[in-house]
Amino acid sequence: MWTSLLPLVALAGSASAPIHPNSFSISELHIRGGVVELQLRCQVLSLGEVIEGLDPELDGHAEPGEIERFSGEIAEYVAAHYQLVPGAADLAGGVEPGSALAVAEAFVGEAPLALDPMNEVSEWVDVVLTFEAFAGELQRLGVHQSLFQITSPGHRDSCAVVWNGLEVGQRQFALGAEGHVFVASAEVLDRGAPAFQRYFLHGAKAAAGSLDSLLLVLLLVLAARPGRRSAAISVGVLVVAAAVGVQLGARVTVSATEVRFLELTVPLAIAYIGLDDLLHRDGRTRFIEAAVFGLALGGREVLQLAPELIREVGPREPLAGASAGLAAALSGVALALMLLLSRSRDPAAAGPRRLRLPVDVAAMGVGVWLFLATALG
Repeated sequence: MWTSLLPLVALAGSASAPIHPNSFSISELHIRGGVVELQLRCQVLSLGEVIEGLDPELDGHAEPGEIERFSGEIAEYVAAHYQLVPGAADLAGGVEPGSALAVAEAFVGEAPLALDPMNEVSEWVDVVLTFEAFAGELQRLGVHQSLFQITSPGHRDSCAVVWNGLEVGQRQFALGAEGHVFVASAEVLDRGAPAFQRYFLHGAKAAAGSLDSLLLVLLLVLAARPGRRSAAISVGVLVVAAAVGVQLGARVTVSATEVRFLELTVPLAIAYIGLDDLLHRDGRTRFIEAAVFGLALGGREVLQLAPELIREVGPREPLAGASAGLAAALSGVALALMLLLSRSRDPAAAGPRRLRLPVDVAAMGVGVWLFLATALG
């Protein structure tokens, strides 16, 4: 239908300005793995110019229920003029038939009133299209857009692309600039791995690369009762509490004061256990200390992951991965230490006194230093 009107539109355009010179839309493409979702917000007036029966007065006003009544036609029009081509190299010649992704789901609804580019209040429509999953992981995605170009040749669409939680680029589509190919960087593709796997590595690296976490495990093992059972219980309580702390830290609203408390608690834990073991030569199984300090450790680690977590679809898999990674790293360090100390014959504790003494002194020094550095930093 619109193809047959092209000559008429061209003649009309030469004689007068377009009917809707301020036609404008905003779109976002969200890509995760092989699934693409388009979120488009466009003006009622722009849609009324291309869909027969919608906004017949062309005043930019939709009657109650009108958008819902024409939702199928709106979704069909957007799908035909906002085409996505996986693996595209160049779209200069347009889109080859059959190469674009098909729409799997569509949603159309009224959007809140907002200003148009001329600062006039306009009525808007939200269109969300979910495209059929691409077999494999997308690395290149071609976008060819020709929305409203026949009726409003000056139409512009401001597009942003969010790929695996990272914004990879912005583009303004208009007449003469209908096509563009977005390419995922190595960082973006790395984020395409399963969330559990990525956050397991996050949690493990955070624990293995944290001096105070490693010192805390070392102290719990050295200052335990002779044999492996006491050390295993102390570290086990710490690991479980840290995993719980990860879950709670992401789900509970934490004030700036409480964040500061978590940052200061772990360094204090090191100094406290070092001093306690120095004063009481007999090793013991630690329940309360391990539980309290484990909660603080887990809460602190997940708060450091907050900027990454907000980019994820949901918290369940990332938090499970972070908890498992943190627990695995701490347990691995503890197991290695227990194996190294298995030949110790000290009747008072799991670690020999000549080893515990310098470690206790060093732990107090490091704990106080980290506490001051955090408090004054």
